[in-house]
Amino acid sequence: MTIQILKAITAGILAGIAIFLMPFIIIRVFIILLIIRLIFRLFGGGRRWRRGGHHFYPAFSRRWEHMTDEEKKVFRDRMQNDFFNKMDK
Repeated sequence: MTIQILKAITAGILAGIAIFLMPFIIIRVFIILLIIRLIFRLFGGGRRWRRGGHHFYPAFSRRWEHMTDEEKKVFRDRMQNDFFNKMDK
């Protein structure tokens, strides 16, 4: 009988401590996630996840829109050759 009362008291104390400390733990996790997000945004990691990446390079998108099909093909071929040349090194 005494053991059951002690178990109930211990469970109540542990539950009370958990309920009391939960907001502090949640706030810490939230702050850590916020810091990680800011670090990724600082180094440009957030740009990948946004739609319409051309918003970051408006001069390039205007240039691309005004290129002829032949100029676009030359550009693509040159970029592909540069990429594979770097891969071979």
